[in-house]
Amino acid sequence: MARLAGRVAIVTGGASGIGAATVRRFAAEGARVVAADVDPAGLEETARGSPGIVAQTIDVAGAADVERGVAAACSILGGLDVLVCAAGVVGSRFGDGPAAECREEAWDHVMRINLKGVWLCCKHAIPAMLARGRGSIVTISSVTALCPPMDFFRSHAYITSKGGVITLTRCIASYYARAGIRANVIAPGMIDTPMSKRMQGVPEIMEFLADRQPLGRLGASADIASAALFLASEESRFITGVALPVDGGWSNHG
Repeated sequence: MARLAGRVAIVTGGASGIGAATVRRFAAEGARVVAADVDPAGLEETARGSPGIVAQTIDVAGAADVERGVAAACSILGGLDVLVCAAGVVGSRFGDGPAAECREEAWDHVMRINLKGVWLCCKHAIPAMLARGRGSIVTISSVTALCPPMDFFRSHAYITSKGGVITLTRCIASYYARAGIRANVIAPGMIDTPMSKRMQGVPEIMEFLADRQPLGRLGASADIASAALFLASEESRFITGVALPVDGGWSNHG
């Protein structure tokens, strides 16, 4: 199918994991895609073999970088219809942890990328969408923002940043709906990506997940890319302001 034929999209975090899978899926569905990331080698791999993908080295927390990426989409590809904010970091190696233990530099680093980065991308993408009279924004949060775990996943800065993404997305959905712009957020469970590899090596976490994600497996990046495709396409044209768990049933456990 060509569910995004004629559409122009920017996907952040496009060098690996969920972002890379989304870039490739969008391109396969007919979109012309700007794949954005701070990793040029990863972007080159994502774009290999697809003339519909334009790689742009962009730091989502840098306003000038984001503005340049949106300008590239508009000048090279002719406008902007879809934004997917998949760039993000976990902060454990910087000192993220429970509120009383989280290091200030970890808090600032995580918020800078996971929340400020999403805001900057939306800030600069929305005017381009307003010029088209339409647009779909898809942000990536986390099921932990909907159902914060008590014992494991102790990264409170990360979870809080992902909660902020949900609130920001809903604000955008409400404010810009009459201008033809939709905004929805995906809340993934544990997905098999490079970002989750460390946690996959902790037996206690995997035992916790075996119960918490009752479908019985880790999610795949392709699972999130499929959800993003639905929310980006006209198939979801009457959906906005939704936080969609794609979590193997995690959120059903509360």
